[in-house]
Parts: sequence; structure tokens; C-alpha cells
Amino acid sequence: MTICHLYLSPGHNYRGHHGGPPGDHPIEEVPSVECVAGRGLVGDRYFDYKPDFKGQITFFAWENLVAMWEQLGLAPHLRDPSATRRNVVVEGLDLNALIGKDFSLQGIRFLGTEECKPCYWMNGAIHPEAEAWMQGRGGLRAKILTDGILRLEATRTLAAVLLAGGQSTRMGRDKALLEINGQPLWQRQVELLRKFSSHVGIATPVAPSWLGTEDCWIPDEPSVQGPLAGVLAALRWAAKISADHLLVLAVDMPSMKIKPLLTLLRACRSGIGAVPVDGGHFEPLAAIYPASALPVLEAAAAAGRWKMQDAMRSLVNAGAMLPQKFDDTSAFCNVNTPEQLAEWSTST
Repeated sequence: MTICHLYLSPGHNYRGHHGGPPGDHPIEEVPSVECVAGRGLVGDRYFDYKPDFKGQITFFAWENLVAMWEQLGLAPHLRDPSATRRNVVVEGLDLNALIGKDFSLQGIRFLGTEECKPCYWMNGAIHPEAEAWMQGRGGLRAKILTDGILRLEATRTLAAVLLAGGQSTRMGRDKALLEINGQPLWQRQVELLRKFSSHVGIATPVAPSWLGTEDCWIPDEPSVQGPLAGVLAALRWAAKISADHLLVLAVDMPSMKIKPLLTLLRACRSGIGAVPVDGGHFEPLAAIYPASALPVLEAAAAAGRWKMQDAMRSLVNAGAMLPQKFDDTSAFCNVNTPEQLAEWSTST
């Protein structure tokens, strides 16, 4: 069984809209969802919808999704898994067979209640014949019986680290403490990383004053200069907790969102990570490294080759990292000076 996609939406686009246009609430793909017994998914439109609600979480079969796309002849650019507005797209489960049954996923217990029957809105959202095609294959509604976190399969062995060890000389103050909408930047970034992993560390040369007692501090490698010191230390930490991939994020990327990091995650394979590339320039400080990157970076550090661009090129040439192009690269922009911070603030 594999969880292929996870989705949340804060509002109803179809329920209550009969006779009018659909709503415009976005549906957001996420790396994990928090299940609360008897209540639903935190952040979803059906959370606390009503007592003992049958659809606290909804599932759709990946196999049926692909078959529908193929049989209805949807063009590749129209094949959007989120269009069904189900929470969990899963491969390898007979969902209809789970109606009336207690079942578990990733240690969380659910009770299948009924088919998540399609409605006429599917004809506009997917294809004019989607409602008819989905009859008997609309997915599963379920109640949540125990609390827990559902994660995409790839995130279950993923660790994450925030690199916050820069000297901030051009900014004139610690960039980690810059406030974005009233929240310190380091905290904003850590909350983003926690959506991907339950193992999140903060890499700096010395323990920062803002580090909380519950936060995991990872000391930079003292004999290495630049960001490589933090990446190398974090990879060693990830190896100790048996993570097979490490998500690295610099503290000074305030525009970073879930979607670019999910794109990188989906490109990863066993033993292979992913890195953004723009022209010939890599972005190694918003990348996902495989555990196999550790010896390559250790060799670079031992030889005094501390430039991350050179280290990343070695990993790419070795087949350990897959370069990923992004049409929109704004999420990867750094804020290094007060002028850049002011410009970023006015543009968001």
C-alpha cells in the first residue's frame, strides 16, 4: 500500500453550492495530515463538521484515477489528482472492500463507512462523463478512530534541517530573527519543515540564543567553512537516526512554500536526491540529499573543496542528485540585505 497524494481544503466548493457556481477554495497538496479521532483532519473543511460524521476523511484509489484518465481520454495537462477533492489518494487498497470495516494505515485506525459517491460537479471538474464513470468507484468515506499523522511514503524516512549559521554581515542582524508577519523567520521555516518530517534539526556553529529546549541543535562541522559545514553535520545526524534522505533549507528563503519542496520530494528515488537548477546554477540550500551523499561531501571537505556548487556538481555527476528545473524560481530567492528585505516585503 502506498499513499500517493494528500490534500486539504479549508472550504467547500460543492457542498451548499447547488444551483450556483462552485466555490473557489483551493485544495492544497501537503506532505502530511494530522488525523484527530472523531473530528477529522486538521485544516480541512470537514474538521468538526458535525458529530459522528461519516466522512471525516476520504480516500480515492490511484488505480481508478489512472483508469479514468485513460478511458476518458484526458490530456496529460488535465490529469489533476486533486480534482476529485478526496483527502488521500492511495495505491494498493480495495477501498470498496473496506466499507463497514476497521482498518489501519501507518498505525492510525479508521472505520470505512460508505462509498464516497460522485456528484454532477465531477463533470465540470474532471470530464463531462466523470460522474458516470465514477459510479461504484468514487472512493471511500471513513471515520478516524485514533489520532496520528499520515505521511506520504517518501517522507517517512526523511529528516529535515534548517541552516541558520550564516554571519548575516550584509543584513546587519541575525536573519533568523527577522519577523515575517509577526513571526521570527527561523520559526516560520521550522514549521514548514515539520510538515515534511518529525525529525527536524537546526544547524549553526554555536547554539543560538533563540533555540528552544525542544529544538534539536546540530553543531556545524568546526573544520569546514561555509554552508557545507552545516550540510555535512546534518547528513551525519540524519545517518544516526536512520533517515535515508535529508531535506535542507536555508533560513533566509522567506518565500519558500510546500509546493516546491513537494516537487523535489517527488523527484527523489532510493539513494537519489533532488536539487533545483536554474541555468547552470544549483540551489544546494533548498534541496533533498540522499544518505549516499555523505561520503562524497566528506571527501570534498577533507580536500578543502568547500564550495557547495562544486560539491553539488560532483553529486549530480555521480547520479546521486537529480537536477530539477522550476518555471517559477521565486521561492528560492535569498534575502541578504535590508534593501532586499524591504523589496520582498512590498512584493508579498
